[in-house]
Amino acid sequence: MVRHIASILSKGRLEIDCNSRVVSIIPKELNSVSCSLPYSEIDSDNWGYIYEKYVGQKYEEEGFQVDYLGLRKGFLDGGMDLIISKDDFKAFIQCKYSSKSKACFGKQKIKWILYKASSFLSTQYKDQKLIFWLVVPTLQLMKKDLQDYFLSKNNFQNMIKLELKAIPMPL
Repeated sequence: MVRHIASILSKGRLEIDCNSRVVSIIPKELNSVSCSLPYSEIDSDNWGYIYEKYVGQKYEEEGFQVDYLGLRKGFLDGGMDLIISKDDFKAFIQCKYSSKSKACFGKQKIKWILYKASSFLSTQYKDQKLIFWLVVPTLQLMKKDLQDYFLSKNNFQNMIKLELKAIPMPL
């Protein structure tokens, strides 16, 4: 189901109906059928894909071009879910979704995110100044000391600028 929902999300527009507690994917092609899923049928891995699509659509609404790397490549995305660009600006984004409203990130998870991002960016974009964002529904998912730890790795070798961003997803 995980690959299935990712491929469906990549072919359509996400709509969330908080009142009916349903997620719908409206296809881009006229002859395709829309897909609706009740919240209760969506597992935690699929919520991550839904959050990636939600964040990407937010940036599309702001005029960005969005490459949905995570939806296209799944676990082989190199730690990059989205690549957004507009004019001369480009940012690489890792989205992390949790339905919890309290801290659930540990230092090991932050280290793993930074390691994967560094590996991907240093091999794909060698010797370029880059921007990497970790996007979560709320910054409360990370304790303040872990936010500080993440940001302390900022400008690693003056090549990668790190930022934390919160983009809430209404449910």
